[in-house]
Amino acid sequence: MELNERIEEIHELMNTLHIHIKHIFREANQLADFITNTTIDQEEKQQFLNFNQLPSRVKKILNMDKQQIAIIRIRTRRITRSP
Repeated sequence: MELNERIEEIHELMNTLHIHIKHIFREANQLADFITNTTIDQEEKQQFLNFNQLPSRVKKILNMDKQQIAIIRIRTRRITRSP
């Protein structure tokens, strides 16, 4: 089966099952990004049993989310000067 046919089959299946895929920038999903990076960086298992045991960065992310504070993605462009 050709790749295009396979992709079309997947699209049809997604439409039938009402499945939608959406990209979310890291800034909008900071908690998952932080947990993923922490897990990759550390070899030992971590377990947090209550809010106070969480790292301060996680508490900040959760509090901002609870308060529904918008996360703004700012893209910058590097300006290079010609010699």
